[in-house]
Amino acid sequence: MIGRIERSAQVDFLNQQISIQVDEGVHVVTFVREGKPPATQESVRQFFGGEFFKATADATFLVVDLCGVNSLDSSSLGPLVQKLRDTSDRHGKMVLAGVQSPALREIFALTRFDKVFPIYADRVSAVQALKALRGGV
Repeated sequence: MIGRIERSAQVDFLNQQISIQVDEGVHVVTFVREGKPPATQESVRQFFGGEFFKATADATFLVVDLCGVNSLDSSSLGPLVQKLRDTSDRHGKMVLAGVQSPALREIFALTRFDKVFPIYADRVSAVQALKALRGGV
């Protein structure tokens, strides 16, 4: 269940639509898939290499929804780890959602990042978990 959306924006980044929302203090970055092909590795790489940090600069509780992503490479994984550290340093939490494609699941398993990042089946369950955690802060 989605609560009160405080801020919401849709950005078109290299022909990939990315949704950025703040839902009751939880920042949510989603690679939109609705009726579109999955994001290209190049658009994902470029987003995580720059715009990701701008879009999440003040995020303490963060969900990155990868439902519209089929694959990541090391240049995309590095910024995710950096942001994980950043949210932890702020006494917050970052989680992933929508890790659905077999290739993406394999990348997370091979790199053992599936042990580093909490991964939720979908955005809704990830947001609910962070809201519950945030309420306990």
